[in-house]
Amino acid sequence: MSDRQARRHQRALRRARLGRGRGAAQPPVPLTDALLAGLPNGVVLRDVHGRALACNPAACAQMQLTEDQLLGRAPIDPGWQVLRVDGQPMPWSALPSARTLAEGRDLQGEVFGVAAAGGAVRWLAANTVLMRDAGGTVSGVLSCFADITAQRRQLALLEHTIDAAGLGTWEWDMQAGQLHCNDRLLAALGYRRGDVGLTQKEWAQLVHPDSRQLWGQAMRAHLADTRQPCRAELRLRRPDGDWAEVLSCGVLVERAPDGTPLRMAGIHIDMTEQVQMQAMLRHAARTDGLTQLPNRAAVFDQVQQAVDRAARQPGFGFAVLFMDFDRFKQTNDTLGHAAGDELLRQIAQRLRQALRAGDAVAQGAGLPETGAGAGTPALVQTAGRIGGDEFVVVLEGVSGREVACAVARRLLAVLAAPYTIGSSVVHSTASIGIVTSEQAANDAHTVMRDADTAMYEAKRTGRGRYVVFDPAMHERLARSVATEADLRLALQRNELFVVYQPVVDLQRGGPCGVEALVRWRHPQRGLVSPLEFIAVAEESGLIVALGAHVLRTACQQLAAWQRSLGAQAPASVAVNLSAVQLRQPSLVAEVQRCVAEAGIAPGALQLEVTESLAAQDETARARLREIKALGVRIALDDFGTGYSSLACLHQLPVDTVKIDRSFVSHAETSDYHRVLIEATIRVARTLGMDTVAEGIETPSQAALLQRLDCGRGQGYLWSPPLAAEAVAPWLLQRPPQRAAA
Repeated sequence: MSDRQARRHQRALRRARLGRGRGAAQPPVPLTDALLAGLPNGVVLRDVHGRALACNPAACAQMQLTEDQLLGRAPIDPGWQVLRVDGQPMPWSALPSARTLAEGRDLQGEVFGVAAAGGAVRWLAANTVLMRDAGGTVSGVLSCFADITAQRRQLALLEHTIDAAGLGTWEWDMQAGQLHCNDRLLAALGYRRGDVGLTQKEWAQLVHPDSRQLWGQAMRAHLADTRQPCRAELRLRRPDGDWAEVLSCGVLVERAPDGTPLRMAGIHIDMTEQVQMQAMLRHAARTDGLTQLPNRAAVFDQVQQAVDRAARQPGFGFAVLFMDFDRFKQTNDTLGHAAGDELLRQIAQRLRQALRAGDAVAQGAGLPETGAGAGTPALVQTAGRIGGDEFVVVLEGVSGREVACAVARRLLAVLAAPYTIGSSVVHSTASIGIVTSEQAANDAHTVMRDADTAMYEAKRTGRGRYVVFDPAMHERLARSVATEADLRLALQRNELFVVYQPVVDLQRGGPCGVEALVRWRHPQRGLVSPLEFIAVAEESGLIVALGAHVLRTACQQLAAWQRSLGAQAPASVAVNLSAVQLRQPSLVAEVQRCVAEAGIAPGALQLEVTESLAAQDETARARLREIKALGVRIALDDFGTGYSSLACLHQLPVDTVKIDRSFVSHAETSDYHRVLIEATIRVARTLGMDTVAEGIETPSQAALLQRLDCGRGQGYLWSPPLAAEAVAPWLLQRPPQRAAA
């Protein structure tokens, strides 16, 4: 552009400047000048030296300068400045127009800010074009700006929102294979900018192979139909080798004229914590919080999977071992719930160790499907807790019933060893019920019910053992349920009565007391064996009411005999106490009340507890000491069958040791049993305790116990248990005791 042309163009711009409108008599404004004056974008023309030659009104407004200031005819306030995008001052040499003149090239989208003194920053995006004369010589530069202040505010707000939401943003140049992302995305993965390359190939190395396939499927579906969202959950490798879980969402933002995809953009949402939390919740939903074993829901699922697999895969065998721990409630009640919880944790640990000890065991793992010719799968053993003190072991890949029994025997041995809970030593054996696939039902609930039934059969037949399920057990269980219902009615209808078995003095001869024993005459079934209803009473809690009835009846009956028989009346009456009764806080007061109401001396009443209960349960021992303080005597029943020993006999608050009938029956033929009886008698005598031998049936047994210096005896040799009205005639027929030598 020549100087003459420039001057003419400058005059045209001046004629069009805003705010200097001409009167109606002025000639019309040229169309080009009118367009420049009405443009919302600023336009500035500079010469080759960078001096402003002309501008339109929008340029003045956007630059926050007057026309005279912009064209250099008036000084600019010192507080006015041009800013870089980072907010730092921009030198004049860095202005887009100056760079265009210096570099000899046009620029597009150059962003800078303009701040007036004390005013807000206006952000402008500039395009510059070199102006040339007819000969092609550069004559100046034309700058055009757009005010992008509002857009930058919105972009900043969006960036702050994205950052606050923890979103990582990305942009993918699909032709160049280059990715761009914000720092938030890199930080979520544990990287800093520069730590990882952002080419498509380098980025793909961070994506888990399974996730690459998912992303490829989602992207192809989106490119085929952009109405379909491009979304996939991806696993991306962290610097430490772990995997971050992200939800990646993208959209195609640019295509070539021929439809070729050029650019995608989207966000990454860090899902790692949510995924971990979901995994924790799933784990918690299927894990027992106390023992960290699979819980009830997980165990039932495992059993159902085994049932289903056995149905579709011939030759696949499984077994379910349902176990309950004997005397656990006693530990919980006596040592406290914290001790009970610790016992359960130790049981769980023993189960883990015992199951890991098996060959080819993968606890909790699933078995791969095997074809008909694949052979027998490895035995898989999974332990779980389904509630309380009930645990279940699921065996998969069992070749036969004997394998399940072998595992049960191993578990019984491992679980029977003493447990150390704080300063206490606790004994707790397990009762195990077994169901194998040979007789299993086709659903988990029925299988578990049958295993539970077998477990109760193990308890009924002695505890500390295993029993394999037999359908006949359901009949016995039904009978047990019926027995409990009838027993409740029996207590209301006074169908229970007490019989008394005499106790004789082996050294001086003659009766010296009786033991009270409960009996039940059912209106339809007749006499019901104590072996059948006592266990039901203990399991149902009815033993408390039943025991109270026997205690009260026995005390009243002894008082009646003393009134009617005088010196020939029994010197004492013995009454059995169950573990459930001993756990009742009101027991001591009840014993005291029964003695007082009957009017008998406290020493005439003897309460009998099993050896295992007195030896193991500290709370029981404390309660026995309270009863002993009343003057009531305490007897240790069934000595030799429980957990105590002669060495700890002195620690027990007892007055009498009763030698179990199993030792008496073998005393004449077994040196071991005879020596144990003799040792028991000597230790008891040394400790000032009496001894009673149970189950004496022959004169030779009585003679042997007499020679061993046992104090008293009872058994069918002298009398079976007698009805109350038959005791007095029996006593009157017996010769009185001989005087002590």
